Amino acid sequence: MKVIFSRHGNTFSTGAKAIWIGDQADPPLVLEGERQAWRLGIALRRARRIPSAAFCSPLRRTSAYAEIALATSGAKRPPVSDWRLSEIGYGDWEGLSNIEVVRRFGARVFFDWYRRSIWPISNWNTDQNVYVDGIDSFLLDLRRCCEPTDTILVVTAHGPLKCIGRRLMGKFGDFPVAQLARVDTGNICELEMGDAFLRPVIWNECPDVLLPPAWPK
Repeated sequence: MKVIFSRHGNTFSTGAKAIWIGDQADPPLVLEGERQAWRLGIALRRARRIPSAAFCSPLRRTSAYAEIALATSGAKRPPVSDWRLSEIGYGDWEGLSNIEVVRRFGARVFFDWYRRSIWPISNWNTDQNVYVDGIDSFLLDLRRCCEPTDTILVVTAHGPLKCIGRRLMGKFGDFPVAQLARVDTGNICELEMGDAFLRPVIWNECPDVLLPPAWPK
């Protein structure tokens, strides 16, 4: 089974101050964010990768992004919201820029999370173990309910993607830690998933890199 994870598009306009937003704040997509969703839909259609099912978090910025991408791709089913894909509650980091987080909490704490996805000992509002268990439960349900030939689209904020990337670190030489620690807005990760494996195909790439499915000869 191939699962295409996408981080939602931009919620900050060019030149606006970018701040940390978590599971409570839910700003809408800006125009460029909507265009990023459209580009994902075009890439899915061109690669003949029309999702047989799609999932998103309860946040409107993920559901709106998924809806635009699916409609553009020609998919018929709407995205299904799943709480296990929720964003992290960043606590004292919320509302701060990256520089402000570094000044207040220190560069090591910030870059451990930013570059290696190491959960900080900080006043975040989300329990790490509960959060990661929820993501694992979601992936297990995908294995149970989807067919091996299915293509699944999952649109989330950054938190779930960083946790999945953290699990993959050190296991695949083609994907360095720094790459697996981040997914830019509007970018995608493609994972191949089976009963006993989870393997990255692409990580933090523009949707245009999607290729048509490889059919058995």
